[in-house]
Amino acid sequence: MKYYRIWVIAFLLKFIGSAWDASYHFKYLFEEYSIPHIVNFSGFAIGAFLLFKEWRNLHYMDRFSRNLVTIGYVLFLIGIPLDFSYHIAYGIDLTTWSPTHFIYYIATDIMIIGVWRAYFKYTQDQQPTWKSLHTWFAMFLLECLMFPNMQQENGAISYDQYIHGRSIASKEILQLISDPASQIFGGIPQWVYPLYSVLLVALFTVIVNKLCRDYAIPVMAVALYILLRFIFKSVFYLVHYPTSYVPVTLLFIPIFYLVFRRDSWFAGFAGSLFYFLTLFAINRLGLLITPPLVWWEAIPVAMIGLFVPVVASQVAKLQFRLKRKQPA
Repeated sequence: MKYYRIWVIAFLLKFIGSAWDASYHFKYLFEEYSIPHIVNFSGFAIGAFLLFKEWRNLHYMDRFSRNLVTIGYVLFLIGIPLDFSYHIAYGIDLTTWSPTHFIYYIATDIMIIGVWRAYFKYTQDQQPTWKSLHTWFAMFLLECLMFPNMQQENGAISYDQYIHGRSIASKEILQLISDPASQIFGGIPQWVYPLYSVLLVALFTVIVNKLCRDYAIPVMAVALYILLRFIFKSVFYLVHYPTSYVPVTLLFIPIFYLVFRRDSWFAGFAGSLFYFLTLFAINRLGLLITPPLVWWEAIPVAMIGLFVPVVASQVAKLQFRLKRKQPA
């Protein structure tokens, strides 16, 4: 089990480095050897060492999981020169939605899925519970899926500081800003934030529920994610780095599945709608600085929440039918 605890440390370092990097780039221009990049790479290096041990002698991983993690590592390494070239071409690094960043996200997702699959195999005689490392691996996957939203969550506070003349960005960053509303939010339409959040968290919740058969694991994974985000926010505030809105209302999406104990359309619909309405209320009442929202976004948010469990259920039924049709 120590092997997988070290993987948790590796992914945690990557989480710390990436969160720090998102904050860093709202204050400074891109630098290849910034401290956040070094922290992120240290997690990458620890994981690479663990993977190397499995290539020498399979012990904690099955062959397929090891190969899957390796694909993630290779893809991540391919992304590094591409990302550096992108920054050389465009300079300013104020968008988490760039195509080269998505190479990193996909590569890291593949790594996490590979390690988590291996952990499933390694502990196959144990029922997954929220007290196990399943919660940590689920949280790391969620963090990677949600990372593009850091643009809007950091951007909301940075934009508010900018328009009120309290920006803490460096002079180099401020000199490059000509259209703050577009540049600070990465040129992404504001409706992307709530729709992307609901789609990914709903998919994440339904899939983890089906795999782990424990409705508490997605809830605890989201709660752990939010807790760590609050810790990072506090540290960044103390060291005078840009901070971000922490998406606390995401927790309502898996909570409704836990309450109903079913991956039903109503749980998805109610959780997603409650997520948006509470977020909208926080925004309108000025309780926290959140990414911008408009009321009509509640409609597609609710529809996404409704359809995700329905589609997932139909896919599961189709797989079951195909298995039954296969000859013995």
